[in-house]
Amino acid sequence: MNSKNTTNSSLKDSVPDDKELLESQYKEKDSVRKSKGDKGINRKDRRVVRTETKIHEVFLDLLKENSYEDITVGMILEHAEINRSTFYKHYVNKHDLASEIIVRCQESVLLPILGEERFAMGNLGFFKALQNSVNTNRDFLTLVRKLDSAEININKSFHDYFYKRIKTYYESKVYNSTPEERDLGAYISADILLSVIWYYLDKGEEIQPDNIIRVVVNTYGLRSYYTPE
Repeated sequence: MNSKNTTNSSLKDSVPDDKELLESQYKEKDSVRKSKGDKGINRKDRRVVRTETKIHEVFLDLLKENSYEDITVGMILEHAEINRSTFYKHYVNKHDLASEIIVRCQESVLLPILGEERFAMGNLGFFKALQNSVNTNRDFLTLVRKLDSAEININKSFHDYFYKRIKTYYESKVYNSTPEERDLGAYISADILLSVIWYYLDKGEEIQPDNIIRVVVNTYGLRSYYTPE
C-alpha cells in the first residue's frame, strides 16, 4: 500500500472532506479522552487537532484494505509520517484510537437523527432522515463497522447508543405506559434501528422508508413506531 497516495486520498471516499469542519469536531470532543486523561495536551491547539485529524484519516484509510486486527501502530506511524512518541501522546493504543473513531461516528452521523425533533417527525419523516444520513455517510459507517473485533463489540456499542437516546425520548413523551414497558420499547426500537442500518449497508442499497414501516408493522404488529405519522 502506497503511503503517500493513501495519505493524500485520506477520507475522500468515506467521510466529508471539509477539513475545517473535521477539525472543529475534534476540538469539541475533549470528553472522548476518558481512558487516558489530559496528558498535558492542549486539545484546542491547532497542531494537536491537525495531528489527530491526520491519524484518524490514515487509520480509516488503512481499514479500507486491512482488517482491524491486522492494523498495527507501526503501520499508522508509517502512513501518517509521525513518530511513536507523538502517537502515544494522543492515544494509549490502537484500541483507544478505534474507540474515539466510534464516538465520532455516533456523534457526527447518528446523533443528528436521534434528537427529539427527529422522533417527533413521525415514522416516514424519521426514516427519511435516517436514509439521508446513511446515504451520506455510508462509506464511513462501513469502515467503522470493520472495527468489530474481540476488543470492540460494534453491535453492542451502537445498540446501547440507540437504546439510551430512544429511552430518554420515551420517558419524556410516551404516556400511559409503565417504566418497564418504555424500557422494553426502547430496547426493541434500538434492535430494529440497528438491523435496518446493517441490512441496507450489507445489501449496498438505499434505505427505503416505506418498506421499513410496512415490514415493521406487518412483522411485529406494531401500529405505531416512534410516533404516528
